[in-house]
Amino acid sequence: MLRALMRGGGERAMATKDFGQIEDDYAFFMSNSTESESDVEEYLRQLDENVVSNESLHLFDFGCGTGEFTHLLLEKLNLPREQLRLSLLEPVTHQRDDAVRRLAAFSSQPIDAYSTPESAPSASFDVVVANHVLYYVEDLHNTLEKLLRLLRPGGRLLTAIAGKKNVLIQFWQVGFELLGRPIPYYVSEDVEATLLEKGIRFQKSQAPYQLRFPDTVENRSRILRFLFGEFLVEISQERLLTLFDPYVDGDHIQIVTESDHYSIVPGDWRN
Repeated sequence: MLRALMRGGGERAMATKDFGQIEDDYAFFMSNSTESESDVEEYLRQLDENVVSNESLHLFDFGCGTGEFTHLLLEKLNLPREQLRLSLLEPVTHQRDDAVRRLAAFSSQPIDAYSTPESAPSASFDVVVANHVLYYVEDLHNTLEKLLRLLRPGGRLLTAIAGKKNVLIQFWQVGFELLGRPIPYYVSEDVEATLLEKGIRFQKSQAPYQLRFPDTVENRSRILRFLFGEFLVEISQERLLTLFDPYVDGDHIQIVTESDHYSIVPGDWRN
């Protein structure tokens, strides 16, 4: 997911985040962290036998990007090609096309690819995965409602999103406080509060992961560019660079942290 799916406004203005400008920095984060592997293991735990033993499994990936994470998940899931039907949502055309090509071998059926959630048919999917994309949606309430309406009876929404215990979210907190504003993205606590407010049943778990890379100013800056995007030019980078100091391990930075996972089942969405 190399670009924010939506943009918001109102009292809490939700910012866009164009991953295209920081694609190399995002790749640096991914190649030096175990986040993807940890998230995959947690999704596999949530996809129990009752889900994967069905004759067919229709999976919808919300914000698939170029399909690299989905590829890792499907490799581990290891379903027969005849059993899996795959649908993707990604607003960036070339990334959506890349994902379709990358994932075609996992299903014997053509992949459905969408640019907006409204394009996908309601009550059609056994599993909807939203992996680290809810930070950037326009309206969390409406997005969760739309995603849950995509599920068939008995289906589930699986999502990973970091919360305030995550070290990198704490970096966000410091950086945006320096700008005199709240974090302009959603975090795990927002997801949980919305689900509780609407009376939607869910299970919550944690997926620990490690970020480790050689300790240089440039590498620290890469992580900061990944985190803050266009906001970085407005913040004192000298102050932000010191946020890594507690995590020095010899000639490396090592951060051990976690993301939250939610397994959500449809219910009556309370307006």
